[in-house]
Amino acid sequence: MSLPERLLTRPIAHRGLHDVTDGRPENSRAAVRAAIARDYSIEIDLQPSADGVAMVFHDYDLDRLSTGTGPIRNASAKALGQTGLKGGDEGVPTLAEVLAEVRGRVPLLIELKDPDRTLGHDVGLLVRAAASVLEGYDGEYAVMSFNPHSVAMLAELLPEVPRGLVTEDFHAEPEWRASEDVLSRLTRIEDFDRVG
Repeated sequence: MSLPERLLTRPIAHRGLHDVTDGRPENSRAAVRAAIARDYSIEIDLQPSADGVAMVFHDYDLDRLSTGTGPIRNASAKALGQTGLKGGDEGVPTLAEVLAEVRGRVPLLIELKDPDRTLGHDVGLLVRAAASVLEGYDGEYAVMSFNPHSVAMLAELLPEVPRGLVTEDFHAEPEWRASEDVLSRLTRIEDFDRVG
């Protein structure tokens, strides 16, 4: 298990090569196509839909990036596909749609978001949804998450896939809804060896 060489040697387009002034919102298929045209690797974010589909979207709520409102995890994949991305002319894509767009032409760096922001054990829906799509994909990719439980479950489901634990000073981010004990443990990166 090693990182694809191109993830280490080529630029990575964060959320695709996005530019809303050119009709390419972040994490959109248009942003993915633009990154491929430049031969850039692509970082994307995954959130679960209400019906258990891995959706390519960064935020926990739809409001900032789309014409929808409320938590992304409360909407079905079909509804999300019909929810317009601001600054573009397409809906929220599924992971399967993005993989079909990429077709192995550039490596992907995939972040599994923490669906409820508690950094707890309730990660199965998204991890299983992502793994079921990724297991049939032939292109190069690596997966990462702030949640060590997501990384550990991915290690069980797809043991040969390169994976990593993203970390930060969790106390500095208001988005996390975890207990003080959990935030402190994660900031110290105590789970690194366990999830590897």
